Amino acid sequence: MSDINDKVASRICNNLLDNIFKICKDDNSLKFFRKDFQSRTIWLHILKAHFAKETLNIEQLARSIATTSTISKPTLRLILDNALHKGFLKFVKSKKDLRSVNIELEDITIKEFKDWCIERSKWFKI
Repeated sequence: MSDINDKVASRICNNLLDNIFKICKDDNSLKFFRKDFQSRTIWLHILKAHFAKETLNIEQLARSIATTSTISKPTLRLILDNALHKGFLKFVKSKKDLRSVNIELEDITIKEFKDWCIERSKWFKI
């Protein structure tokens, strides 16, 4: 692993702060899901499943975040319902198990995340 000098670390810190200020001005999925640790963890698990082309239901999500977060199921459901209301994700009835509801991201959430990744990649030369 290479060392990062103070100038590079300072530039990254300034870019991250600028990004926080920019995102706080907007009403988008990045702001919504990055507002706290629990929301961010939920967001990343849903994104991970999406990009792996896996289905993810609420029960699976609750189990997968249990190792990193002490979120209750009602709180999880509230965050998901609020994201649904804002148009960042949708619930789709499972075709395999009619009692189950899968979580899918809306196109805007995917686009905002990919745009955010492109911006980050410029900082870190990914």
